Order: sequence, then C-alpha cells, then structure tokens
Amino acid sequence: MDRIRKGYESRFRALLQQANARLLEAGVRWLIAKAHCLSERDGISLATALTEIYERLASQPYFRKSNLRSAPTLFFCDAGLGGLSRWLRAAGHDALWRADIDDDDLLREAREKSATILTTDSMLMERRLLRDGVIAALWLPPTLRIRQQLNLVFREFGLKVGEPRCMACGGELVTQDKEAIRERIPPKTYRWLDEYFACSRCGKLFWRGTHWERISKQLHAARTAAKSPHFAH
Repeated sequence: MDRIRKGYESRFRALLQQANARLLEAGVRWLIAKAHCLSERDGISLATALTEIYERLASQPYFRKSNLRSAPTLFFCDAGLGGLSRWLRAAGHDALWRADIDDDDLLREAREKSATILTTDSMLMERRLLRDGVIAALWLPPTLRIRQQLNLVFREFGLKVGEPRCMACGGELVTQDKEAIRERIPPKTYRWLDEYFACSRCGKLFWRGTHWERISKQLHAARTAAKSPHFAH
C-alpha cells in the first residue's frame, strides 16, 4: 500500500505542478488525507479512494487542459505490463516490452530510444532520470486491470486508435498478395478472406477475422472510456 500511496503522491504532485498550484506539498498532503477520509466514510480500500480522488481532480476542465501530454512515438512498458503493450500495438502505437528486463536496462534503453516508460513501480518513478523528467514516464496504479490501464494511457496522452501494428512485436503491418502467401494461410480462412498483412519486423501473418472484430470493439470502448471522467471504474 505504501508504494501505491507514493505513486499517487507523485501523480498528485505532477498534476498540481502542471496547473501552477501554490503550496504544492501542502496540496499533496491534503489530497492524500481526503482519500483516507473517503476510504473510511465509504468503506472502500485506500487504493480505490486514491483513484477516485485523482480522477475527480484530473477530470476538471482546467486540470484536463493542463495535464494533457503529447502522444509519444514509442512506449516502453515495464516487465509487468506485457498485456498493455499488446493492446497499445493493436491500437496503432509502437510499444516495447521484455519480460525479463531489469530497471537499469529499462532506463538505459528508454533513454537511447527516446521512449516513454509505462510502469506500475512507484519506486522506479523516484529514480532521478524519471523524477527530473529526463525520461518521460507515466505511473499506472498496480490495482488496475489491463482494460483500465489502456483507458488511462489513452486519456493521459490523448491517444487515438490508428492502423494496427503487430501485437507480438509492434512492427508495422504490410499488405500481402494472397496468392504469394497461400501456403501460410489456413485453408478455411483462404476461402473467405482476401486481405492479409505481414509484420515488417517479425514476419508474422495477420488477417481481420472474428478475433480482430473483438479487439476492435475493445479499442472502441477504450477510446470512449478515455473521454469519461470516471474511466477507471
């Protein structure tokens, strides 16, 4: 719980800074105390109360305008966010992820590639490179499900759904000639689909079947939820 609280302290501080609030640290302490009161009054967890307090503040028109970040060209998800990286790729955004990457390698590679780090580790956010803004980063509450993580990233960066990328590695998808790749297509799929794509990085083959229809519905839901003041609930 201490890590979650520290993470929200950082988010409250950043939000208040961007809005040029006076008495910054006093404001952060007041918001944390307000979350404690909400938790006790409504019988909800402190993590849920912190989320609600942050969303109430961030959804205010003034804060929403000041808090909107420019959309990164590349995300780098930490070791615990593999599912989020796949969904970002499906939404058309390049996202790197390695299951076994340690913090030092994550910071080094993100800096080299000018990538924005997405992490659930509040202690990582205390590292100087992130704290001082040398490397752009966004902390995600570890209590959120993947769908909620995606909604949060969409709203924080004002993302839009673009052309899908390879969900395995993030490479761009290139249209393929159906006959040239016939041996790679399942016979049943070959009979009812004509459009196919291959990843420019890993070569994986894709087509828009029923699985993609389900993904598209989820992405539409994320785009809609990102516009809502209570997207994380």
